[in-house]
Amino acid sequence: MSCLVIVEFLCKEGRSPEFIDMCRRNYPVTRSYDGCNYVFLSVDKENENSLIMVEEWESRAHHQNYVAFRENDGTADFMEPLLADSPKVRYFDKTDA
Repeated sequence: MSCLVIVEFLCKEGRSPEFIDMCRRNYPVTRSYDGCNYVFLSVDKENENSLIMVEEWESRAHHQNYVAFRENDGTADFMEPLLADSPKVRYFDKTDA
């Protein structure tokens, strides 16, 4: 069964447009990466610096392979100065409900 991944990001004040643009540029590769079913990014209506990324992967291992890829391709280095805190990653198993 697929794995739902929720990642919470808190950008530094005024840096969320750069973060969103980075995601926009990177998502074509993400969406075609082995095991990715979908990914999208949403902005908190009350705090534009708070964003949530929702992803569905074939498995947690697929997602972790992708994260390793992004850590090695420079994306993580670009993202770090935009964030006020480390991303919070949560993994969920989908149910049949």
